Amino acid sequence: HGEVSRLGYDFARTIAWVAQHRPDMQFVAPMVNARTKALFAGFLREAGIEGKVRMLDGQAHAAMAASDAVLLASGTATLEATLSKRPMVVAYRLGFLTSLILKVPGLVTSPFFSQPNLLANRRIVPEFFNDAVTAERLGPALLEQIDRPDRADVVATFTGIHQALRRDASRRA
Repeated sequence: HGEVSRLGYDFARTIAWVAQHRPDMQFVAPMVNARTKALFAGFLREAGIEGKVRMLDGQAHAAMAASDAVLLASGTATLEATLSKRPMVVAYRLGFLTSLILKVPGLVTSPFFSQPNLLANRRIVPEFFNDAVTAERLGPALLEQIDRPDRADVVATFTGIHQALRRDASRRA
């Protein structure tokens, strides 16, 4: 619910932007519960695209697997998209006080915040933070992910990450 309240309107506006540039595009959005679904439906109405997005009850994994690219909030969903080998655009918006704390010199040393980029130790997918989370930035980035000429390389990188994470835990335990 928290991520939808922080990013939902921008995601709805991004869908509107992409739909304007690619009218034949289809959109699905898995919702974790009825409250989140109602909140996101409101954002879709505000963005003028009510009915353009098929909202699912759960089924996040199936939605990712069926997608050409995924727009999502940073967190465990980015790891799931990585393991599903789906190109993605990652967004994250922190509260004001947390943002101020993170500006303390030396506190954050990584140039990345999304799981795929952190795990690969390089930029594989675009990530947008706080004020950079706008439809005008997310929309073009999402279309770039859909049209990536290096899609096979991205899938190979995600496959390598997947294999590195497996580590045969059952045998090791």
